[in-house]
Amino acid sequence: MPATHARAEALSAIGESRGAADAHAVAKAAPGPGSPASVRAAARLVLDDAARLDPPLVLDYLALVDPSDFTDVDEDFTGEAVLAVAARVGTTRLIDNIPLAFGTLGAAS
Repeated sequence: MPATHARAEALSAIGESRGAADAHAVAKAAPGPGSPASVRAAARLVLDDAARLDPPLVLDYLALVDPSDFTDVDEDFTGEAVLAVAARVGTTRLIDNIPLAFGTLGAAS
């Protein structure tokens, strides 16, 4: 099976759009302290669901980081962050980075 076809099947199996939508919704809905924990928890739920599929998702890493220095963000973090995930589905390795913003809902531009 071509690599692009295998990747498409793997992404479909884990519901990539659902995971991205969940992370964005949590980050936007819960600005301020605690929102990084909410995003991590929402991502973990999606990944745990995918781990129960056939073939299962096997998580390599899940990190919520500041894109300026790639350090983990604290619970009181505000500003731009990246949710980074790497996992395997069968023989396909998936790596995704989702840009998020914390504490910016309703903020002046």
